[in-house]
Amino acid sequence: MAKSRNNVVMRGASGKVGDMLVFRQKAGSTIIAGVPKINPDRVPTDDQLSVQERFTDAAFYAKRAISDPELKDRYQQKAKPGQTAYNVAFKDYLTDPEVRRVLVDAYMGAIGDMITIRVRDVLEVKQVHVDIADGNGVAIEDGLAVATDETATEWVYTATAANEVLTGSAITITLVNTPGNTASTIVEL
Repeated sequence: MAKSRNNVVMRGASGKVGDMLVFRQKAGSTIIAGVPKINPDRVPTDDQLSVQERFTDAAFYAKRAISDPELKDRYQQKAKPGQTAYNVAFKDYLTDPEVRRVLVDAYMGAIGDMITIRVRDVLEVKQVHVDIADGNGVAIEDGLAVATDETATEWVYTATAANEVLTGSAITITLVNTPGNTASTIVEL
């Protein structure tokens, strides 16, 4: 393996030259190596097959997403320089939504108390579902939170039932994003 630094001719080169050399970029250097040998009898592991299937599903989703002009435009608005709407949709499919923070200071177990949920996603979280169980594990209530703005990064759930046993209560928050990925988190009081 050879390395090339600050070589005007080789700078930025990448790819395969015939069946002899491969050029790669790593940490500002051009790496020149022989073509890797791949065993044609190699059988992929279950994990590798699972990843391949997930990538196939992501490609299918991204293709379908960019065929919808409105959705394509929304993904394109999230794209960084050099990215396409397809790239962002592909990433969105592979990335689960994330609960960033749950604010429970205003929840005292009374009807009308609010729970604020801050979320993050590649495009947007479409739905936030909240389940509340008391300290004994008995379901108290469940329902949908409401987005506080058009970016759907903050949601508020307003309690509809009284929670007599606040200590030890568990709030389960489930997010759903545009491709339909879900993520859940549990906050214990």
